Amino acid sequence: MAIPGIEMNTGRSIPAISFGTGTSFFNRPDDVASNINDAYKAGFRCFDTATIYGTEIGLGKGLKELNLDRKDLFITSKTPDWAWDKDSIVESVRESLAKLQLDYLDLVLIHTPAPRYDMLRRLGLKTEEEIKNLPDCSNQEVMNGARLQAWLGLQVCVQKGLVRDIGVSNYTVTHLKNLLKHEEVTIVPAVNQVEYNPYMVDTPLYEYCKENKILIQAFAPLGNGKTLMEDEVMKRVAQKYNKTPAQVALRWAWQLGIPTVNKTEKTARMKENLDYFDFSLTNQEMEEITSLNKNERRFGDPARFP
Repeated sequence: MAIPGIEMNTGRSIPAISFGTGTSFFNRPDDVASNINDAYKAGFRCFDTATIYGTEIGLGKGLKELNLDRKDLFITSKTPDWAWDKDSIVESVRESLAKLQLDYLDLVLIHTPAPRYDMLRRLGLKTEEEIKNLPDCSNQEVMNGARLQAWLGLQVCVQKGLVRDIGVSNYTVTHLKNLLKHEEVTIVPAVNQVEYNPYMVDTPLYEYCKENKILIQAFAPLGNGKTLMEDEVMKRVAQKYNKTPAQVALRWAWQLGIPTVNKTEKTARMKENLDYFDFSLTNQEMEEITSLNKNERRFGDPARFP
């Protein structure tokens, strides 16, 4: 089954759903590699990774073994929390390409609006001394400057042909406004990948991005994969269409014009997660599902970074 795409502000399209290699795949490159064949057979053509996931090598290995035509794939990666100037951004993208065994990336995102010290410590990626030398994540002026420099680095990557499209992740309206006000920003982000699902609906961000032609892409589109799936509204709507609550959540996002990133290691679930294009939710159902919003975040509020 061909997965439909959603057009970005560059005229290129991103597939409606991507196979994610984060969360429980963290630092399990071999397991990622072994899952890529199943994901491809299920119908996935878009694969999402990041430097900090530790899965780029595994994804590259899995794709290499499939021996596919590059133009039939859409590959997204994200910059590391320690790259905040033009040169380090270009270097990090080159490193990602080497790990992935690719000549170019379809999309690269600034992974975070500020370095996440707690994550770097927890994953053992940086020493305390190295963390001290990173931009001050609590200083708005410092981070506005760092975000601008990082973005200019991605623009260089586009100019060099290393990346086709660029975007951000976990950016709030304030982060986007502060970036776009600079004259040096000649490329508007194509994508803002954020936590988004019926229990986490950010309408102001959705409307701002739509107005500025920035495509919201949702990670954690099924919430925690449990609570939202047990919601009585989700189950009732799913039963009506002979679908699962997961398929209803993905369809809801699709009808909002939001592509999603979904992660699973179960082959049957991979196929299930692609089977949501043959039915439509009514306007009333869309509104009812949106009204389930609880502002429930699993990955922290990016507004904590000024």
